Amino acid sequence: MTLIPGSRTFAAALCACALLLAALALPSVPASARSKGGAGDSDWQVLAPVTYRNLTIFPIRAADRPGSDAYITLDEGTRNGTVVISEKGGGQAAAVRVPPHGRVSAANRQAQRQTVNYRAGGATVNELALINRSGKKLLLLAGEVIVGGKQDRIVQEDRVIPPISVPVALNVFCVEHGRWSARGAGHGGGGTAPARQHAQEAEAAKFSSLGALAHPKLRGVAQDRKAQGDVWNEVRANNAKLGTANATDTYQEVYSSKRVGAQIEDYLRALERAVMRPGVVGVVVARGGRPVWADVFASQRIFAAYWPKLLKSYVVDALGDVAAGAPPTVEEVARYLREREGTISTTTQEGVYQLVKTEQPAYAVFELRDISLASPLRLHFNKMDR
Repeated sequence: MTLIPGSRTFAAALCACALLLAALALPSVPASARSKGGAGDSDWQVLAPVTYRNLTIFPIRAADRPGSDAYITLDEGTRNGTVVISEKGGGQAAAVRVPPHGRVSAANRQAQRQTVNYRAGGATVNELALINRSGKKLLLLAGEVIVGGKQDRIVQEDRVIPPISVPVALNVFCVEHGRWSARGAGHGGGGTAPARQHAQEAEAAKFSSLGALAHPKLRGVAQDRKAQGDVWNEVRANNAKLGTANATDTYQEVYSSKRVGAQIEDYLRALERAVMRPGVVGVVVARGGRPVWADVFASQRIFAAYWPKLLKSYVVDALGDVAAGAPPTVEEVARYLREREGTISTTTQEGVYQLVKTEQPAYAVFELRDISLASPLRLHFNKMDR
C-alpha cells in the first residue's frame, strides 16, 4: 500500500508512529507492580523490597481512601484515657454483648464452643469490657496485646467499636496461662476502707496496651483458628524458641527481654525507616523466598500508627528462624495479593462493621469493613499463609 502525504491513511500512520514513540519514551519502573485483585485495591502498587537477614518487606503504596481519618487506634485511646478496658465485672457495669448478625463458618462456631471460659467474680478468660469515649471509632486488630487484669490477653479478631458511653464485650484470648489474679492485689494493707478497697480492685482490673502486636503465627492462631488451647501452645512454643520462658508463661516477656529487644533493634534500624516511604499504606512480608503475610490499610496515617508494632511482630516471628532464599519478585508479590479464592464467611455487627474471611488450605484472607458508611470502607486487609 502506498501512503500519500495529506491522505487520511498517511495521517493515521503518523499518529500511530507518534504514540508508539511516546510509549517507548516513558520511564520504566521495573521495581514495582500493581495489584488488581478486588474492588478498592486496583491502585495498590508493590514497591521494591527492603531486606535484612531473613526478613524481606515489600511496601505497598496507594491513595488514602475517603473517610479513613475517622478512627482512633488502641494505643492512642488508652494513652489519653478515652479507651478503657477492664475485666468483665471488674468495677464496670456489665458489658453489653452485641450479637453478630451474619454468617459465621461452622469451623469457627465449633472453635468458639471449645474456648476455655473460666469465671471468677464475674471475670472471664475470653471476654473483657471496653468503653470508647474518644468520640471516634476505635479500630482494633487481632493480636493487639493488652496487659494487666487477672492475666494478659490479646484481641481475638479485627473489629470496629463505635464511640458509646456503655461498656461493650471484647472477645480476647489469654496469653498468660499461669496467672489468674490482679498484679499487686492484696497489698493494700489491713483495715482498708471498703470504698478505697473497691477502687483499688477496680484499678487492678484495668488493662493497658503493651504497644505490641502478637507475632504472625500467634495472630493467625487467634483470628484464623480461634482456639484458646492453640493460643497457649503457640505462646509456650515461642517463649521456648526465644528463651523467654517465665513463671506465668506470659507472652509479654518476649517484649520485656533485653536480650530479645537488642536483636529486634537490629532489624528496626535496618527496616523501619526504609519502609516508611510517602504513600505507603501497607506491607507484604516475605520469608524463605516467598510472600507469607500481608497487612494493608485504608490510609497512610493508619498504617503509620501501626507500623512500629507490626514490624516488631514480624521480627519476633523471624528470630531464631534460619529460613533463607532469594526474595520474590514484585510481580510475584502482586500476584500474592490478587489471589484470594476460597470459601467465604462473614461476621457482622449490624450497622457497624463486617469481617469477611476467605479461606482455603493454603491461606486465609481477612477484610475488615466499616459498613456504617454509605459506601463501606475496607479498613484492613490481612492475608496469612496457613
